[in-house]
Amino acid sequence: MSRDTLQRGRFATLLFLGAIALLGGKAFSNALPSDRHQSIPKDDLAVSMPVSFDDLLALANDGTAPQTFSYGQAAQQSLLRFHSPASTRGTLLIIHGGCWSNAYDRQHATPMARALAQVGYDVWLAEYRRVGDPGGGWPGSVTDIVLATQQVAALSGDHPWLIGHSAGGHLALLSATDPTLPIKGTLALAAITNLATYARQEGSCQSMVTEFMGGPPKSHPDRYTSASVHNKVFPKPTHLILGEADAIVGPDQLTGLSDTSTQMIAESGHFDLIHPATAAFEQVLKALEYLMQTGSTSGG
Repeated sequence: MSRDTLQRGRFATLLFLGAIALLGGKAFSNALPSDRHQSIPKDDLAVSMPVSFDDLLALANDGTAPQTFSYGQAAQQSLLRFHSPASTRGTLLIIHGGCWSNAYDRQHATPMARALAQVGYDVWLAEYRRVGDPGGGWPGSVTDIVLATQQVAALSGDHPWLIGHSAGGHLALLSATDPTLPIKGTLALAAITNLATYARQEGSCQSMVTEFMGGPPKSHPDRYTSASVHNKVFPKPTHLILGEADAIVGPDQLTGLSDTSTQMIAESGHFDLIHPATAAFEQVLKALEYLMQTGSTSGG
């Protein structure tokens, strides 16, 4: 048996087990308060954490091609829909990360989108204008997420839940501060929340903040205040998850988020949260289910 065949078999088995766990009738009402720092038991079906960006790309071409929709005139303003007749659990809009840069597209997020569709969600994956694209950066990238959300709501007939990862988590959260946006809530994974703090740190993604914002914090303090989300109020249910072993987004990005719930996943790196074959992704699935249940009962 080849390594690729073995990996696909393990991936399919894990998705099947995840679907059973989610659909098997277990209550999630106490999952996050009591288990938020517990890891899911590991077995030989799960890949070792942390995974890399290249590990995600290795899975990206598995599966059939999704439907494509536009929400604007630019080539980047498009949506992929991963949908099946069994999609009955709700509508999700995924906003991928990649340091706000057009060097990274949504391809690495397609494994997550397919995995969520296979367990019963109607999944949409947005592309948007980024740094390097005409109209990308601040505030065009945020405008695109708002437009994409409105289009998903119109096409699906349902207000979606936003799921954003890394820089996509920042864009999802910032969009979600608008009380008129047609969403039910937001799940942010390894999200960047304080752009001024993040811009002062070392790292390739951190260095992209000034490109995204059009200059450093000292040159545009008002712009950074508007673009950051650590100081914002979220009108709909919101939950943030961060991996304890994340080398790209640190725990300081959870500071000041008093109006949201936060969760740390042990041993998880930056990309484990969106890799469908990790124990961290199982935690993400549980958190999503919990958020949707508590959000629906609280009017979200």
